[in-house]
Parts: sequence; C-alpha cells; structure tokens
Amino acid sequence: MREFKSNIIKEKRKLRNMSQAQLGDIVGSQAMVSRIENGQILQNAQTIFILCNKLEITVEEYFYSIFGPDQNTTTFRNNLDKLYMQGSIDELRKIFSHYKHHKSLDIETKHRMLMVQSTIYHLFFQSADEIDQNILFSYFDKIINWRLYDIYLFESTINMLPVKKTKSYFLDILSQYNSESNVMCYPDIITNTIIKYLETSIMQKENNITTFLLNKLEMEKISLNTNQQLWKLFLTGIYYNNEKKIKEAYNITEYLNDVNTTQLFDRILSYYTKK
Repeated sequence: MREFKSNIIKEKRKLRNMSQAQLGDIVGSQAMVSRIENGQILQNAQTIFILCNKLEITVEEYFYSIFGPDQNTTTFRNNLDKLYMQGSIDELRKIFSHYKHHKSLDIETKHRMLMVQSTIYHLFFQSADEIDQNILFSYFDKIINWRLYDIYLFESTINMLPVKKTKSYFLDILSQYNSESNVMCYPDIITNTIIKYLETSIMQKENNITTFLLNKLEMEKISLNTNQQLWKLFLTGIYYNNEKKIKEAYNITEYLNDVNTTQLFDRILSYYTKK
C-alpha cells in the first residue's frame, strides 16, 4: 500500500498529547492506530468518522491529507460532474485515456478510470458492455464495509449498470449508513446516490425500482438538499408524466439562471420521450 502524503492522524494525536493506546481505546486497539498511522490499512467509514470527530478534523481534511490537493477524490468527482453538466465529451475522453494508459493501475487509478468512463456513458445514456459490467460487479461483490471511495465509485457508475442488479448494493450502502453512528459523516453522497439511482431506473424504465426508490424517499424521511429536491421534482414529473411538475422544475432553473441544468433536463426529457 502506498505511503500517506502526510499523517494528519498522528499529527493531531500528538498535538492533543494523546498516546496511540488512548486513541486505540476509542477505535479498537493501539495496533490498529499504529497501522492507520503507518499507512498499512485504510479504515472503514465509521472508524474514519470517529477519528475525525475525536481529533476535531473534517472527513474532507482527512482524505485531503492522504491524497493531496490534486488527487482528492471529492474534488475529482466534482470536476467530473462539472464536465458532465457542460457536455465536455472531448475533455472526458482525454482524461479517460490518461488513466487507461497509466503506468500503475492501482485501486485509486481503477476507481477514477471507471468514474470517467461512466460519466461518458451517462452523456449518451448507454450501459456498459458485459466486460466492464463484470469488472464492477466483481469489485462490489467483495465489499464488506462500504468506504467513502467505494460509495463514490458506486454512485458514479450506477448509470452504466442494470438497476435490477445493483439494488442489493444500494440496500447494503443504505443499511450501513443507517446503522452506523456516522450519520453526519457524508449524507450528501448517500442522497446523491439515491437521486442518481432514481434517474437511472427511470431511463431504463424499470418501474418497480423507481417505485421502490420513491417510497424510500418518503418512508425514511430522507433529507434532500435544494438541488436534490429539484432533481426529484423533475424526475418524478417524467416518471408520472406530470407536465406540471416538469414545468415547475424548469421554472426553478430559469429563476436560478441555471443553464447547465436546463440543458440536462432537455437532454433527459428528449431521450426518455423518444425511447
């Protein structure tokens, strides 16, 4: 496993005059803390949240310290979202080619290559071929505890997979998220995953999955941010063929002068009605 760029856990622990044993009492053991600080393991989401809370750092700061400013997964994902919104297919293909020909195809490089590939698929409403699907299924099948990077990968690649085959992964993520004590750790990525899954189920016209997701959103009282609420409004409008909801969604984007989202709405609506 590659070395950490900086050791924020060790640095913050020493600043607070805590021993490895003291921190180990909170997260499991002194040996675990030692392995974390030496870069021998990447802990699960719950442990990350506990460490960050105890050492008074954000989860983002933690991952930033490991991968650095140019390799931060959240930043990378946000950049892909921006390119998707802009429809920058040439730039996406250039990034994909860079990762595909990378000299070291480690887990991070594989993650990013698949995330870029999925963004390209998303632009054209295409599913991956059987080989690429099996690569993802093989990876997801081995996950016991979904780490942040795993959830990012799943959220980014939902659209290139059949939604019927990804339901078990989605439920696994939702169950882990609901059962752990890290409910404030990264809620946005969970809700983004639900919205992306909802969109994919509608595009694939898998009505059972769509109904299931809409019920989840209502029954579990999942809190959506403003942008997610807008997408829910638009997607439910498409699913129920409710022109009033669709028009309301467009009116909001017009009020916000959000040209990119309006263009995405146009693209999705055009594809769905022609399919």
